[in-house]
Amino acid sequence: MSDIIGDLDAIIDAKRHDTALLFVTDGTTWNARQSDLKKIIDRQNDGKIARIYTSKMGEQLREDLMILKEINGL
Repeated sequence: MSDIIGDLDAIIDAKRHDTALLFVTDGTTWNARQSDLKKIIDRQNDGKIARIYTSKMGEQLREDLMILKEINGL
Protein backbone atom coordinates (compact mmCIF):
# COMPACT_ATOMS: atom_id res chain seq x y z
CA MET A 1 0.00 0.00 0.00
CA SER A 2 2.94 2.32 -0.36
CA ASP A 3 1.42 4.29 -3.26
CA ILE A 4 -2.24 3.35 -3.29
CA ILE A 5 -3.33 6.77 -4.52
CA GLY A 6 -0.90 6.70 -7.46
CA ASP A 7 -1.95 3.16 -8.34
CA LEU A 8 -5.64 4.04 -8.04
CA ASP A 9 -5.23 7.13 -10.21
CA ALA A 10 -3.44 5.04 -12.86
CA ILE A 11 -6.39 2.62 -12.91
CA ILE A 12 -8.87 5.49 -13.11
CA ASP A 13 -6.95 7.05 -16.02
CA ALA A 14 -6.64 3.74 -17.89
CA LYS A 15 -10.16 2.36 -17.45
CA ARG A 16 -12.93 2.91 -19.94
CA HIS A 17 -15.42 5.61 -18.99
CA ASP A 18 -18.26 3.08 -18.93
CA THR A 19 -16.46 0.72 -16.54
CA ALA A 20 -17.49 0.68 -12.88
CA LEU A 21 -14.57 0.82 -10.48
CA LEU A 22 -15.25 -0.83 -7.14
CA PHE A 23 -12.78 -0.42 -4.29
CA VAL A 24 -12.58 -2.83 -1.35
CA THR A 25 -10.77 -1.90 1.85
CA ASP A 26 -9.94 -4.17 4.74
CA GLY A 27 -7.76 -4.32 7.79
CA THR A 28 -6.91 -1.80 10.44
CA THR A 29 -4.00 -0.24 8.56
CA TRP A 30 -6.39 2.38 7.21
CA ASN A 31 -6.62 3.87 10.70
CA ALA A 32 -3.07 5.09 10.18
CA ARG A 33 -3.78 6.25 6.61
CA GLN A 34 -6.67 8.64 7.09
CA SER A 35 -5.27 11.07 4.52
CA ASP A 36 -5.20 8.38 1.82
CA LEU A 37 -8.66 7.18 2.79
CA LYS A 38 -10.00 10.72 2.45
CA LYS A 39 -8.46 10.97 -1.04
CA ILE A 40 -10.13 7.70 -2.00
CA ILE A 41 -13.47 8.97 -0.70
CA ASP A 42 -12.96 12.19 -2.67
CA ARG A 43 -12.54 10.11 -5.83
CA GLN A 44 -15.81 8.34 -5.08
CA ASN A 45 -17.54 11.69 -4.50
CA ASP A 46 -16.12 12.88 -7.85
CA GLY A 47 -17.64 9.82 -9.58
CA LYS A 48 -14.30 8.18 -10.35
CA ILE A 49 -15.02 5.22 -8.04
CA ALA A 50 -18.49 3.69 -8.16
CA ARG A 51 -18.45 2.42 -4.58
CA ILE A 52 -16.11 1.78 -1.67
CA TYR A 53 -16.66 -1.38 0.35
CA THR A 54 -15.26 -2.54 3.66
CA SER A 55 -14.59 -6.17 4.49
CA LYS A 56 -17.90 -6.19 6.41
CA MET A 57 -19.87 -5.26 3.28
CA GLY A 58 -19.48 -8.59 1.49
CA GLU A 59 -23.19 -9.11 0.92
CA GLN A 60 -23.64 -5.60 -0.48
CA LEU A 61 -20.67 -6.16 -2.81
CA ARG A 62 -22.23 -9.42 -3.99
CA GLU A 63 -25.58 -7.72 -4.64
CA ASP A 64 -23.92 -4.87 -6.52
CA LEU A 65 -21.91 -7.31 -8.64
CA MET A 66 -25.11 -9.14 -9.56
CA ILE A 67 -26.70 -5.82 -10.58
CA LEU A 68 -23.65 -4.93 -12.70
CA LYS A 69 -23.78 -8.38 -14.27
CA GLU A 70 -27.40 -7.85 -15.24
CA ILE A 71 -26.85 -4.29 -16.49
CA ASN A 72 -23.98 -5.45 -18.70
CA GLY A 73 -25.75 -8.55 -19.97
CA LEU A 74 -23.24 -11.00 -18.55
